[in-house]
Amino acid sequence: MSWVIVALLGGIVGLDATSVAQIMISRPLVVGTLAGFLLGVPVQGALLGALFEIFHLSILPIGAARYPEAGTATVAATAALSAAPAATHGSAGLLLALVFALGWERVAGMSVSLFRRNVERVLFAPERRPAHRELVRRHVIALSLDALRGVIVCLVGAGAGTLLLRAAAPFWGVEAVVTLGALAIASTIVLAGALTIFGGWTTQYRVFLLGALCGTLLLVLR
Repeated sequence: MSWVIVALLGGIVGLDATSVAQIMISRPLVVGTLAGFLLGVPVQGALLGALFEIFHLSILPIGAARYPEAGTATVAATAALSAAPAATHGSAGLLLALVFALGWERVAGMSVSLFRRNVERVLFAPERRPAHRELVRRHVIALSLDALRGVIVCLVGAGAGTLLLRAAAPFWGVEAVVTLGALAIASTIVLAGALTIFGGWTTQYRVFLLGALCGTLLLVLR
């Protein structure tokens, strides 16, 4: 695992979520694939990102709503998976990395709330007419701090996730087929629930069934 790559991705993804650009690189599917490619586990990163994306289809970051931050959690989980022993790069490692990401995204979401409260209090104190340069300076500082927050969340998460995978993977005695089945069932249930956002089961069931069929064929023909 390259800590430099993890740090750079953390800063970029942390900013992309809301502060800058919002070009969707912070979506789990995108950043998981990118992180996996850069960290030497392209297949595992893409699979982890795809699974984690399913769990986030129903989460809409609207306004001041509190929500878990998936992008930095995906980077941390992919980094942990890449740093774990090669024996854990299979279904067991994928499941453990997904479980870790689901927990770490809550920590990342809390860091967003804490960051915003402190930035508002420290950098944007009441002032009638701050000069243009002062506004620019404060904005740049706020963006820099948000990038730093993303870096810290990813680095700490990568370290914690690596320790978790190395400690838990040797005790995972469930067969790979059963593990993949558990992942498939959990993802299907979550995806079915998320259909309510896209028109509900009545209007989107054909798309869901087609996707389930394609996924099943991929597993059978693998």
